[in-house]
Amino acid sequence: MPRLTPMDIFNKDFKQSIRGYDVQEVNEFLDIVIRDFEELIEENKQLKEQLKKEKQLASQRKFQGDESQDALIQDILHRLERLERMMKTFEGGQGAAQQMHRSYDPTIR
Repeated sequence: MPRLTPMDIFNKDFKQSIRGYDVQEVNEFLDIVIRDFEELIEENKQLKEQLKKEKQLASQRKFQGDESQDALIQDILHRLERLERMMKTFEGGQGAAQQMHRSYDPTIR
């Protein structure tokens, strides 16, 4: 069933009967319904546009967030690699220092 439009409401004709409603009163009420319906349609349209814009902004923020997270992860990895190299250098230097110590003091193992 297609959606009801303000024009559908405006063009709707009702059969008249002997004990029917006051036609003028019904028409006045339908005019109010049409006006409110048009306002709701416009508001719905604006909200859909706003939602579309917000979704676009959110996806841009997510993309930018992903880039900054990638940069942060890369920075952390570089720091870890540098720390590992420093530890290897330190451990290698410690081993050399112990060997030098042993050569001077045979009681050190």
